[in-house]
Amino acid sequence: MEVHHHSHHPKKWNEYITEFLMLFLAVSLGFMAENIREHQIEKQREIAYLQNVHEDLRLDLKSIDTVLSQNNSRLSLLDTFYVAIQNKTITNEDAYFYIRNLVLRATFESSHVGLDQIKSAGGLRMVKNKEIVTGIQEYERMLESTTKMEVVREGTLEQARFKMAVVFDPIIQYEMMKGQNYQGTGWTRFQRPKKADLVIQENPANFKELLNLVLQGTNTNNYLNNRLNKLKKIGLKLDSAIVKEYGDKFN
Repeated sequence: MEVHHHSHHPKKWNEYITEFLMLFLAVSLGFMAENIREHQIEKQREIAYLQNVHEDLRLDLKSIDTVLSQNNSRLSLLDTFYVAIQNKTITNEDAYFYIRNLVLRATFESSHVGLDQIKSAGGLRMVKNKEIVTGIQEYERMLESTTKMEVVREGTLEQARFKMAVVFDPIIQYEMMKGQNYQGTGWTRFQRPKKADLVIQENPANFKELLNLVLQGTNTNNYLNNRLNKLKKIGLKLDSAIVKEYGDKFN
């Protein structure tokens, strides 16, 4: 039996080049497709993160307006209280009413889910719009400054509440707590008691200290309002930039 060997003709150099180019093209297209896919996924994440930031900002801006309104109401209440003190028309019942309401406070709590997501995922590197990146950084800095000022106010008002425990009669405070409610924009939650002890006359030194703590704590609302207004301005500008860049892509 004869064995026939198939002869292999050597490839021409241009065939090797063609095969190499085809292989190179296939690998390159694979890399390009993968890069495109990763870019699309990153873009989708970027849009999702910034949509969350947009939604958080809308909640924050609404909350800022509410807190500003309450702060201004308490500052107005403080003015009325101190006019009565200066004119010496203040009554003991007034003292309970004003002080008990002035040691309350409105706290701004940011809805920062979107910002937390971006930070934890390193999402700022995805955002190509420099105005948005700068806006997020400015917003976070002002938010931190606002929180620090709220801590200062809380410390002073906490001292005032401790002093109230020394100055005020617990029975009268209990009756005021039982009847507390909200009344419109003034947020005077506690009603004026029908009858109060001689808190002004009998303990003038402690009452004076309590007044100073209430004054300092409530007056901090002025500084807080300044920060909140700046935060609002930064938030509005940031939200406008986000909507302009991504608004048509939001779900």
